[in-house]
Amino acid sequence: MDTAVKQGMAEMAGASRVAAQCRAPSRGAIRFDEVLAAAVRLARWRMGACVSYRPEADESPAEVAARLIGSMARLSELPAEAALLVQPAAMGQDAVQMMRLLAAARSRAMPVTLDLVAPEATGRLIDQLAMLRVHHDRLGLSLSADRESSLHDADRACEAGVRLRLVHERWADTGAARRQSTEAFERLVDRVAGRATQVMLACHDPQTLDRSVEQLRRAGSAVTLELQPDQPRQGVLWVARSRQVPVRSLLHYGRPAAPTRLGTLARQPRVLWWSTLSSSLSTLLPA
Repeated sequence: MDTAVKQGMAEMAGASRVAAQCRAPSRGAIRFDEVLAAAVRLARWRMGACVSYRPEADESPAEVAARLIGSMARLSELPAEAALLVQPAAMGQDAVQMMRLLAAARSRAMPVTLDLVAPEATGRLIDQLAMLRVHHDRLGLSLSADRESSLHDADRACEAGVRLRLVHERWADTGAARRQSTEAFERLVDRVAGRATQVMLACHDPQTLDRSVEQLRRAGSAVTLELQPDQPRQGVLWVARSRQVPVRSLLHYGRPAAPTRLGTLARQPRVLWWSTLSSSLSTLLPA
């Protein structure tokens, strides 16, 4: 066979492989059945699951909403109550799609928290909170402590009567950065204590968690701990078990996460998490 023909055929085959890889799910993607299996293991250790879906780039808002609604039947069958963490940006900030999702979640009594990953759209979403809450009385809002607008956003969220999820800044590299992160988180906790009826703390620092739980409970707010997939867990889990704080663990599926500062993907920390827990399970189970 002529050399030029062979080269052309090889190039065509290579192009076909690339196209197939683009259409197929990424190898690093986490499947929904993996999340379900992880949630069953969590339930054995008296933990709930907070499930988040990362859509593919070519999925439409309607497709994302349909996928989330379709997941609810199996999530509602889990041994421990599951909750959804939803990115409104993935649904194009479309109020109609979000109302569809909330109506379906309400029919299954499944909590839904809206995750504000797009800061520029925060104001618009908070404007819609009162309307969205009509469609689901277990609606929550996620606020990151490192954003300057979060204190003001927390005020408006408390006025709307939604649950709150407060996120501690990611693990900082320097002592000064850690102090700033902790102070910002504690200011946010202080702002909502006694005003929000239910607060979920996504916090990786045991001392900060301990102080926050004490402050929120003293003010009359119910508290839950959410464990993060890429942050230290054992210390905060010890605090939660000691104080009898309900625990959920965040589980992602769909498109893989970007590498963390340790160079690992979302799938790997979860494997380390199970092995860490199993080595000290007797001390970390609730009484």
